[in-house]
Amino acid sequence: MAKAIPKFFPRTLHKFCRWHIMNKHKDPLKKLYKLFPDLKDQLTAILNHPLMPSEFEDAWKALIEKYNLHDINVMINLWAERKLWISAYWKEVFCARMTSTQRSESMNFVLKRVFVTERDNLHIFAKQVNNCVQARHEAENAEANVSTDNPNNYLVHHYNQSKEFAWSRHEFRVLADEAEGRYECECKLWEHTGLFCHHVIAVFEHLCLDEIPSKYILQRYTKDAVTNPDFNRRDYRTTTEDGTSIEYRRTILYSEAVKIINKGCSSEAKFQIALSAFRDANSRLNNEDAELENNEDAEMENNEQSSNQDNTT
Repeated sequence: MAKAIPKFFPRTLHKFCRWHIMNKHKDPLKKLYKLFPDLKDQLTAILNHPLMPSEFEDAWKALIEKYNLHDINVMINLWAERKLWISAYWKEVFCARMTSTQRSESMNFVLKRVFVTERDNLHIFAKQVNNCVQARHEAENAEANVSTDNPNNYLVHHYNQSKEFAWSRHEFRVLADEAEGRYECECKLWEHTGLFCHHVIAVFEHLCLDEIPSKYILQRYTKDAVTNPDFNRRDYRTTTEDGTSIEYRRTILYSEAVKIINKGCSSEAKFQIALSAFRDANSRLNNEDAELENNEDAEMENNEQSSNQDNTT
């Protein structure tokens, strides 16, 4: 797979799933956990928390020193492959928080263990899922305050700092250019997940912004995420203005389109004829839409003028 993906999917970033990496090394890790009872919690915290490569590397080195694991093969192997499965090394790559199957698996575990049971009704389940998500967000988002020594650069401080993990960073720089509507944090959470980190949100609150800049309201977060879908589930119309069934017309058009497609695939000449016909039909339909829209605008304008004349009279 590692050789095939770059060849056939050159624009694809191939990384390893953390759950599978840890599962592959679970036997030697279990032996270490028995020798050092606190190691599992320490290792899990290091894998979950770091936002930057420097954080991860400092934490890993401190862990190796603390438990004297320099010559342990499993730790050597995990370190050697770190850039293939530790997300801190590719934060600039957008993954929508779906870097592996581990997130859904871990959420299922937490949900079943704490929030719901198999006997819960559907409305209780929905309520508890929301409670679970809210609880996770509150646990993940540390409190922060903001200071600045430059009009466009802010230093966000975590004042609820972790004393247990000395390697954890408690300050992150945020670039905030209000004139251009540009906000960037060095933790790269926006670039990696498409979600704002609490460092940027803290700057928003500090600047008392009335609204999130429009450039960050991406189409994928709106009801228009899919442009011109083949089937729009929000379209509840069943008949046209003249009373004809939409489903009837759709069936006829699909049938005729499939006939043209099947014939057009048989040769290059027929393909070009079919493609030209489709494009021509699409152009004529767009012109028809534009003409109808112009007529509606003209009718609306005439109605407004008539209304104004009546008011004047």
